[in-house]
Amino acid sequence: MRNRALPIRGFTLIEMLVSVAIFSVVMVVALGALLSLSEANRRAELLSQATNNFNSSIDSMTRAIRTGSQYHSGTGTLTTLRDTPDANGDTQFAFLPSGGSQVTVYKYNSGVGCPNSVAGCILRSQDGGSTYAAITSPDIIITSLKFYVIGAPQGVQTVGAQSLSVQPKVEILISGYVTVKGGVTSSFNVQTSVTQRLYDL
Repeated sequence: MRNRALPIRGFTLIEMLVSVAIFSVVMVVALGALLSLSEANRRAELLSQATNNFNSSIDSMTRAIRTGSQYHSGTGTLTTLRDTPDANGDTQFAFLPSGGSQVTVYKYNSGVGCPNSVAGCILRSQDGGSTYAAITSPDIIITSLKFYVIGAPQGVQTVGAQSLSVQPKVEILISGYVTVKGGVTSSFNVQTSVTQRLYDL
């Protein structure tokens, strides 16, 4: 009896086309998910970097205030010791830095003078208010900055009819948001308290 080999059956053209189509769809979906994940990761890194830059700026500001003296809240004669007059706070604060002869000023600014003309930023002057430079980066939008100074004039705070001896202190409230490319934003509210390290005698 003669052995006959069975014919080898291959894939038809239609089967191959269907397989390639299914593989293509799966690859497109997987690639889309990978690109979305990569973009989300990139935005998270940019957000983290902007937040770190902001924190560094605020740390530098509070460190300078802590070691400074002659606190002045608001505008007017910047060398005059002055508490914040009411509960609304002031958008400007001045002090004499440690070892310095020129008054340093921090203030809130909206628009003009901010990097890339962003809606709001924090400006600093190290020459008594003659020139200002932004300490916040363009991806940080400051919407509110308030300073509350207590105990600046000779370390005395008047409560009713009593004069209490207190160490000069500044309460700083900052609100705003971080924005990165692609329209992603993250809002923040920061409150920090700084007490003058140099004791009044």
